Amino acid sequence: MTHASIAARAARETVLVVPAVDRAALLLTGNDRWTWLNGLVTCELAKRERGQGAYGLLVEKKGRIQTDLFVVPSADEDTLALAVPTTLRDSLLPALDHYLIMEDAELTSGDLAFVVAHGPRARDLRGLAPFAGTIDLLGRGGIVLAAPSSERAALEARVAAEVEKLGGVVADDATWDAVRIEHGLPRFGAEVDATLYPQEAALEKLAVSFSKGCYLGQEVVYMLQERGHVKRKLVPLDLEGGEAPAPGAPVTTTTGDAVGEIKSATVGPTSGKPAAIAMVKWAQAKPGTELRVGDQVARVRASEPASSSGS
Repeated sequence: MTHASIAARAARETVLVVPAVDRAALLLTGNDRWTWLNGLVTCELAKRERGQGAYGLLVEKKGRIQTDLFVVPSADEDTLALAVPTTLRDSLLPALDHYLIMEDAELTSGDLAFVVAHGPRARDLRGLAPFAGTIDLLGRGGIVLAAPSSERAALEARVAAEVEKLGGVVADDATWDAVRIEHGLPRFGAEVDATLYPQEAALEKLAVSFSKGCYLGQEVVYMLQERGHVKRKLVPLDLEGGEAPAPGAPVTTTTGDAVGEIKSATVGPTSGKPAAIAMVKWAQAKPGTELRVGDQVARVRASEPASSSGS
């Protein structure tokens, strides 16, 4: 078995841990921290239980994604750590702070190291870090941990020791990419960028609540869901034989009409066959649709993201 196939099996059966080296922290404190944040992001925070985290999106007024984020509470829940892309942290701080008016809440930069765990035994890692929130990206359980960056090595050592006891795996970012691409899980900064609506990014089930109250950009996102649809959508593709196609490779219908392009691809750690995430036109996004990538047969597969938005 390859390391990637071992990692994929761990995510299904025990626990797969990936240090989130591309994430930086914003820290939110104050009595109104939950309610204020709930009015800005797509995920449901008002109905969460103690110890739960959340995966959500910040969208602009016209509904397009500005960033994704993990919401990770401290052990006493007095502080929320927002794990955002490192490259966006410095611009997000003033952008979010702009919406703090009369609320009892304070937003500051933090210096935290994040670790993301996937799988049914992920919750067993909860006590290993001062910040921990259950967040399920693959539908089999998960948790995000955080500790001061100065303690990164100690945190990763504690986690690795416990993961070994649980029969799990610690993997690098490249291995995680292979696992998530086969699963059909889009990633901000890879397949997802700030030009997309949540529905185009196929993140509406995972990161958006359609039953919560208002948030920034909510009207556009809701209208797309309830009264229309987007013109294109990210979909997982299973390919028959050959090698994994290169990003940018054209996706066509069986008669050769161009309908999209490959965004990311891998040899599936579980299937051993090529798998990809592609952006295609809405009409070709239905699961089971047969397409072509060059001379390879490709079929749209139904992705299985967990609903950690509380929708």
